[in-house]
Amino acid sequence: MEEEKKVEQLEVVDLINSQEETKGNSDNLQSDESILKLKESVEMFRRTDRMHRCLFEKRTTELFGIHFSQHMTLMFISRNENVSQKTIAEHFQISPSAVAVMLKKLEAKNLILRTTSDEDSRRNHIRITDEGLGMVSETHKLFTEIDYSMFEGLSDSEMDAFIGCLEKIQQNLKKAEEKLNNTAKESIK
Repeated sequence: MEEEKKVEQLEVVDLINSQEETKGNSDNLQSDESILKLKESVEMFRRTDRMHRCLFEKRTTELFGIHFSQHMTLMFISRNENVSQKTIAEHFQISPSAVAVMLKKLEAKNLILRTTSDEDSRRNHIRITDEGLGMVSETHKLFTEIDYSMFEGLSDSEMDAFIGCLEKIQQNLKKAEEKLNNTAKESIK
């Protein structure tokens, strides 16, 4: 615990130092309290996302016997009829062999059907079965239930404020990405 606090304090000092280097003006520095609030906000955001994902994964595993990655793959297949194994691998940025293992498990549960391409016997076309579509429908209901429970007790004005904050955060991240891309392009020249 002591070690974690020391690491966190060092991270705050590094953040302050990087601000000083970036801003070059001590008048523009945020207070230590503001920096700690920022750090706490980011950590709470990450933790909330992790809690949401873990709750969904736990429930899908308990109710349907599939893991999150299998569910995401099933959802992708449901939206992309006769998709290839290669396309799935590219979409999720995983190896074709990892996709093959996952598809084998989904096929064993009768959630998908693999057929060999008429044009190229090395290619498989994957499509979702009726049972797979039923599971997708049930998991949509589960997602909705979890999402509603996550925001239970928040008023419309609190939801509007939350959405407004998220929109600003997304805009700020887009600006930061543009800035980083421009910096990277300049350093290449």
